[in-house]
Amino acid sequence: MKSKVRLVRSFTGYIYVEGSCDTLIKLLTYLRDEYRRNTADINDTLRILNNFDAFYEIMRRKFKDFISPKKDEGDLIKGVVTIDKLKLFKKDGMNYVVLVLDKKVELNFISKVLSDLGIEFEVSTE
Repeated sequence: MKSKVRLVRSFTGYIYVEGSCDTLIKLLTYLRDEYRRNTADINDTLRILNNFDAFYEIMRRKFKDFISPKKDEGDLIKGVVTIDKLKLFKKDGMNYVVLVLDKKVELNFISKVLSDLGIEFEVSTE
């Protein structure tokens, strides 16, 4: 089964990427390796996604909707932070994630990366 990803541009200017956990791990790994975005936020997000069940339980116990990954101050100053926050949820027994991208990340850039990976996606606005 081919996974499909939703790209949503909110009225606040943030871009949300919603998809299965495995697909978004693939996306973030590709960003880190091919686009040289080896930043603290991507590495911490990958750590969270690779330990999905543990972080999902922590979120449920603390009644939190979103987790904010660690960000390096140098990355913030350089403007290379990619992930603002993420939400973990389960649907039909599958693990899903919503990545909220930093405002500096362009919709065209993420669309190109998803196309490069051969991942189907749909774009909508909120």
